[in-house]
This record gives sequence, C-alpha cells and structure tokens, in this order.
Amino acid sequence: MPRRVARDALLVIGGRIGFVGLWFVAVLLVYRGLGADEAGLAEAGRFAVAIACVKIASGCIVDPGDVALMRRAPTLLRSDAEAAHRLLRAAFLLRLVATLVVAAALLAFAAGFGRRLVGGGGAVAPLMGLIVAAILADMLFRSVLVVLQAAERFPALVLLEGALQVSRLLAILLLLAAGAMTVERVLVAYAGAGFLAGLAGAALLLPRALFASAGIDRADVRDLVGFLKWMVPAMVLAAFNERLDILLVYAFKGADAAGRYGAMLTLAVVPDLVAGCLAAIVQPRIARMLAEGSYGETLRRFLTVALPGAVLCFLVALLAGPTVIPLVLGAGYAPGVPAFLWLLAGTLFWLAVTPLPMSLVAVHAPARIALVTIGQTAIIVTGAVALLPPFGPVGMAQAVCAMRVGVALALLVMAHRMARPPRAVPLPTGEGPWASTGR
Repeated sequence: MPRRVARDALLVIGGRIGFVGLWFVAVLLVYRGLGADEAGLAEAGRFAVAIACVKIASGCIVDPGDVALMRRAPTLLRSDAEAAHRLLRAAFLLRLVATLVVAAALLAFAAGFGRRLVGGGGAVAPLMGLIVAAILADMLFRSVLVVLQAAERFPALVLLEGALQVSRLLAILLLLAAGAMTVERVLVAYAGAGFLAGLAGAALLLPRALFASAGIDRADVRDLVGFLKWMVPAMVLAAFNERLDILLVYAFKGADAAGRYGAMLTLAVVPDLVAGCLAAIVQPRIARMLAEGSYGETLRRFLTVALPGAVLCFLVALLAGPTVIPLVLGAGYAPGVPAFLWLLAGTLFWLAVTPLPMSLVAVHAPARIALVTIGQTAIIVTGAVALLPPFGPVGMAQAVCAMRVGVALALLVMAHRMARPPRAVPLPTGEGPWASTGR
C-alpha cells in the first residue's frame, strides 16, 4: 500500500473511530437513561426502533449515491472540476427527491396505519415526524461528506465528523444531567446536530464553485440512474438487513426485548466503525488497485493482520463482557450478554474479511450486490422464524452471525474472481498467421 494511502487510512480510521465512537457512547447513555425510567426497557425499545427507521431510510437513500459517485467523481475532480460539480449537483438532486418521497411515505404510513399496527405504550407512529427530520438531517450531512471523500480531503472529513458527534454527545449529556431524557428529545438532538453540521460543512468546507450554478447535465442524471437501478435495490435490502433484526425482535418479543437487543447490537457493531473508515479510504482507489493488479497483494496483507486481530478481540470480549456490560448499561441488560457475543462474532468476521472485497464488488458489479443482499435477507428472515420464537434475542443474534459469515465468504470469492487476470489462450502449435516450429 503506498505511503500516502497508509497515511490517509491512519487519519481517517483514527479520527473517525474516535469521533463516531462518541456517538456510540451517546447511544449507550441513552439506553442507560431510558432503561432506568419507570417504563423500564420499553422506552429503550421505542428508541431502538426509531433509530432503526432513520438508519434504514438513510441507507436506502444515501449509501447507493455514495457508491455511484465514487465511480467518476474522484477522477473528474482532478481533471475537470466544473464537470465534477455538475455531477455532484445531479447526485444531490436525486438524493433530495428520494428523501422527500420516503418522508411522504413514512408520514402517510404513520397517519393511516402506524398506530393500528404497533399500538400500545411503545408505539413508534407518534415519533414519525421526528424520524423524518432525522432522515433529512442525515441526507444533508452525508451529501457534504461525500464531496470531501471524493476530493480525498480526509482531514476536513474527519473534522466535520467530529463536529457532528461532539455536538450530539453534548446534547445527550445535557439531557442526562437534567433528568430530561425522553425518546422525543433524543431525536430532536440527533436531527438538530445533523442539520447544523451539514450546513456548517457546506458553508465552510465545500468549494464555492459548487454553488455558483444550479446547472446539471442530463447525461449525468441518466448515468447515475442507470447505475442506481442495480445498486438501489441491493442497498435498500442491505439497509433493511442492518436493522431488520431489531424490527423482528420488536415484532416477535415486544419493546422490552427490542430495547435489550438494541443495546447489545450497539455494543457489538462498534468494530463496524473500522470497516466504514476503511471503505471511505478504499472506494476512491479500488479502480486503481484493479487496474494496477495490486488488489490481490493488498488483500493478502490485510487478512494477515485482520484475522488474528478479530480472534483476539473476541477472546477479550468473551472474558470481559459478562462483567462490563451490566456495569456500563445497568443490571437490566445483563441477560443480553449471550446475544452480544454472537453479534460480535459476526461483526468481527465481517470486519476481518469484507472491506476490500465489498468495495470491489459494489463499485464494479452492482448487480451481484443485489443477489448478495437477497441472500442476506433470506438468511435473517429464515433465522428469525426458526430461532427467534424459541430462543428470543439470542436466536436472532445467531441468525445474524450466520448471515455475516456466509455473506463475507461469498463476497471474498466474488472479488477474487473479478480481480483474477484473464487467462491467455495460446495458439495451437503450427497455426496462426506465423506457423510455429513447436520449439
């Protein structure tokens, strides 16, 4: 790996892990604060489902656009900035339209069916207006972040991420100190911080030329739509897969179980911070790795470090988890430790195997990602039906672990086949334009 790539990787991984880690701390504080309320874990479950809705919608809208932009934007920004800015504006327009469509659908669902479907004290429908605001905030913030990523302005990217997460943590700490922790106030803090960070980032960090015109190229729109017609279904399924387990636990076992499971999931996916940081580094460069033939060697070096590191992390969690989790979250979360260990095992294997293969397949073969995510959904739903009723959240965690391991191996095989150079077919001896003597 070139020295500059290694330096950028260290900056982004170190900075983003530190700052996004603050949001994980804030979420854990929310679970602890809500779990101590009179309603017990039910309010924590309500929060888990609300945040799941936000992340599912954001994943459906934002993630596909990020991948689509990484195909052309980094190269265009170096060779033709004006064309790159038209492409970025076209991508933002598509995101905005998609966000408004999703927002309208969620509000209509909440008005017409939400209360009837979820009902009870843990109803999520009354939160739908705040959920929509949080989705809009995520879209704005990520639209700024992707420009910095495409331009490989990683210090600015880390700075903006830090401003967002520090502001969210401070808001949660204020709510906790004032004894005013409610799901509604937490969502207000989440959305407000996202809007402020997005607007500040656009005003202070993005090039003025990007806002000098509202012009876009229809060819860019057609190109993005042509790519997204494969990527969007895949990423929609992927976004649902990431949070589908919480929704299934909520549906099968109720708000208390969802609250406990959501807290365990928050702890278990902390290693995903590293995977997200690596993806931010790899995606703009994956095409060059493939063209230069360096993908295979880079992958081997990564696996040599990542697999032993994943095993070591799991052993530490196995020993410390039963003691640390009740201390951090409260005694009410102690029964969730087995689910946490299953979830963590799947997360660590995913981190150790997928960052390079996932980026390669996503950028260069989006149709295959659709097939992979269909498989993910099938495994999660089948596992939920088979394991969730008898074993509760632990059964759901086992299904998620099986899904992550299986899909990681499938991506590894796909990427290996895509990166393998085509075999040369030699002409038979004595044939061709110049006959060979066979010597």
